[in-house]
Amino acid sequence: MFGFGKRRPEDGNKLTQPVPPGWNVVDLGLLGAGGMSRVYRVRDESLGREVAFKVLRPELAEEGEALARFVEEARITAQLDHPNIPPVYALAADRKRTTCFTMKVLEGQSLQQILEQNEKEGIDGLFAALDVLVRVCEAVAFAHARGVLHLDLKPSNVMVGEFGQIYLVDWGLARRKVELPTREEDEGLVQGTPAYMPPEQARGQNWALDERSDVFALGGVLYRILAGKPPFVGLDADTTKELAVKGRAPPPARRDGQPMPRRLVAMCMRALSEDPAQRYPSVGDFKQELEEFIRGTAQLPRLQFAPGDAIVREGETGSAAYVILEGHCQASRVVAGKQQQLRLLGPGEMFGETAVLTGSPRTATVTALMETTVAVVDQLYLQEELERSSFMSLAIRTVAGAFLDLNAQTAALLEEQKKERVVELSLRHLALQGFDGPGGTRRTPWLALLAKLFNETGLPQEEITRRVTRAKGLTLDGEYLSLRP
Repeated sequence: MFGFGKRRPEDGNKLTQPVPPGWNVVDLGLLGAGGMSRVYRVRDESLGREVAFKVLRPELAEEGEALARFVEEARITAQLDHPNIPPVYALAADRKRTTCFTMKVLEGQSLQQILEQNEKEGIDGLFAALDVLVRVCEAVAFAHARGVLHLDLKPSNVMVGEFGQIYLVDWGLARRKVELPTREEDEGLVQGTPAYMPPEQARGQNWALDERSDVFALGGVLYRILAGKPPFVGLDADTTKELAVKGRAPPPARRDGQPMPRRLVAMCMRALSEDPAQRYPSVGDFKQELEEFIRGTAQLPRLQFAPGDAIVREGETGSAAYVILEGHCQASRVVAGKQQQLRLLGPGEMFGETAVLTGSPRTATVTALMETTVAVVDQLYLQEELERSSFMSLAIRTVAGAFLDLNAQTAALLEEQKKERVVELSLRHLALQGFDGPGGTRRTPWLALLAKLFNETGLPQEEITRRVTRAKGLTLDGEYLSLRP
């Protein structure tokens, strides 16, 4: 138990504020501190459990506005019953004694700490961080559905537990939409973290705050994940705030200069639009695109082709692969000077990825047989998918490998067919244009036939000669090719 006023108020590591009457708690030490409050770990002797004990800083205890905001934080948090928002257990609001509330103890690290640790150790934690951000979006979307704006979203306000628990904390600046001032009533008070703050908040335009203000801050968290720093970083607090007022963050860039996923950059910059009308209209829309990126199903550009249109041509350099969404196509290639049909392609099938992955020319021509719609998978997109550290990456790599193996087998088979055709053409020529030789043989001048075989197959003359002389019954006899009986 605590007495009242037995420790100096300056001793922030110990709980010095009076404990409300009837609260039987034991101080276990400081958990954390912010600009307005401190949080201690205490043991509730009545229930036999540890809880977080949050109190207003002693120097703010007599300020009416600070006291009101502290109580409002407890009430707002208590009304948001969501798995990613820590529950509040009890509130005591007594200006003469103490104002405090208890809530769930959160074990783990903040997202900010995790990002810093990953950067220090060179760990690529992109997809793990995106998963956390999705859960934060769920909590914010829930609050919005209850008419509450958070207005202080940043990595240090996201707690990640050892067993996957994720909590959005510090609702001290949260506002109920119905209680926001009108334009005429607004006093222009600026509260929040300038490094992540939307311009309307940084300008003190509290009448203009809405769900898109939180969308902006979520974009700022994504920016921090991508670039290793917040969207607004000045030399000091004042210059950082000036940048927030302007609201024009540069596109995120990695410190090592390596490219980052373009879709994530585009999503980040849309969320960080200075004009709220250009941002995602809701947190749910932002969350959906994040999930689509994580699953690898983000919207791809589409093209339409009329019957007979060639989508890719044999021999061309390939910069994109294609997935058939609607329609059917015919794949073909030229073999021994003749067009050879390879296979029909239908919805859901990909083609053209071999040239993209290997940098080699297209191995076939693909022509639309009817009105056909395809999704365009360009080289950067395909490379991004292959670099994923997720199960989707494994699936894409497996499928890509299968396509490469299939195309390699097809190419090898076609090459073998050309070589076998050399023997077939030789026998046909001997039968139709050859003449009888000694011992019942059939003969023809070799050099003239060799030139004909080269023109029809395109194979090297050495390979043609090797193939023909290996065939049963065929021999080179001086300047003639002979077929024994």
